Amino acid sequence: MTESVVHEWLADYGSLSPVEVHSFASSLEHDQEVVAAIYNVLEERSKYQDLIDPVCNQLFGFYRSREAELQRFTLQFLPTLIFVYLNSLAHGDKKSCRSVETLLIGLYNLEVVNENGQPKVVSFRLPSLAQASIYHEPMSLAPASLTESALRRLEECNTKLVNWGPLPQVEVLNAQNRLKVMTALLFVYNQQLSLLHKSALEHLCKVTSKLVTQGFNKPGHHQRSSYGSDSSFVPRLLPRIPVSSQFLLELMHGIYFAMFNDFSYIATQVLEDVYNRCCFENYSDVLLVTTAIRNSLHVNPSGLVKSLIP
Repeated sequence: MTESVVHEWLADYGSLSPVEVHSFASSLEHDQEVVAAIYNVLEERSKYQDLIDPVCNQLFGFYRSREAELQRFTLQFLPTLIFVYLNSLAHGDKKSCRSVETLLIGLYNLEVVNENGQPKVVSFRLPSLAQASIYHEPMSLAPASLTESALRRLEECNTKLVNWGPLPQVEVLNAQNRLKVMTALLFVYNQQLSLLHKSALEHLCKVTSKLVTQGFNKPGHHQRSSYGSDSSFVPRLLPRIPVSSQFLLELMHGIYFAMFNDFSYIATQVLEDVYNRCCFENYSDVLLVTTAIRNSLHVNPSGLVKSLIP
């Protein structure tokens, strides 16, 4: 079933004329049968070895087309692609994910430059009481002693912009740049979260949990062989997947969004997984964010049953 759906999807796009691409993109965005089939191909690569290359080529072609719907179609698979790649590396099986690696490099290189081929810089200003925003007007902040000029003196950071980029293009992924590239791709993914299909959020939660828990014994499931016994069977743990603090922060951005968009239960479980991993890695910045989210859930804003909140 999966093979026939994917082959039909590949053939349909290959037979399109340029004027038909937009209508095809609009219909593809809601075709969950194709989406599920592609997830199956990525998650069971050993079973669908002949489909990995054409699927990755097609996804890159979609992203390079600059058609917004086709780009979002590719982006929804990004967390799964990242997990497939990092998991293969952890198992020492880099050769099996060459197509996925090439796709990730291609997506990254497309995103770090603008339409003119120049390094891209994304700038944004953090909300400040001293400058008007969609949330407030400085002049409406009584009393009179809290004037606009006084606010400007207090808000020293109101003239500073937060920048993403410029980032260098890469030709190969190695231990030095690998997680930086993955983090940059997740930043791009997070910018489109509200426009992606809800199924993408579910896969994001599942992938994040696997990324941070693989290689660790779950609480309450510790197993060991008895001393001096050769008959006890202890299953070998899967290799741990290295993560960085910035990588985890980008993942938490998506998890927090999922928490308030129909996936509160699973997202809260993933929050605990990330919290445990950052405690293990001693990532203070991730620990600060995850602890803040955990504490905020005690007021039950996401509709969770309070008994489920630690």
